[in-house]
Amino acid sequence: MPIGCYGGETFGMSEYRTRSIQSEIGKAIRLAARVGKSTAMQLLGTELSIKSVFMKTSVARERALHKWKNSKTWISVLINSPHRSRMSTWVTGTSKWTKKYCKTDGIFQTEKS
Repeated sequence: MPIGCYGGETFGMSEYRTRSIQSEIGKAIRLAARVGKSTAMQLLGTELSIKSVFMKTSVARERALHKWKNSKTWISVLINSPHRSRMSTWVTGTSKWTKKYCKTDGIFQTEKS
């Protein structure tokens, strides 16, 4: 799981990008649990306390946004003054996702993984 989530700060919050990684992890879980393809992976993951790659990378991306905001590098400049464009950037996409799906009482409101 850690290898599959490496760099999740950049590609998190996209189920399309995490789908292939999740399917490989699902194959490994099936092999370890000795179950067939008809077994529901979500239930098996819940039973084994394994979070989805999508959730882990989304939490990592949200954490990165809040952590890098006060960094002393160029990334803080990009976060504090986002580029305006028609397409969403990493900063604007993360901000929109966080506002849409997370509570507003504090940071890191996504389900912890």
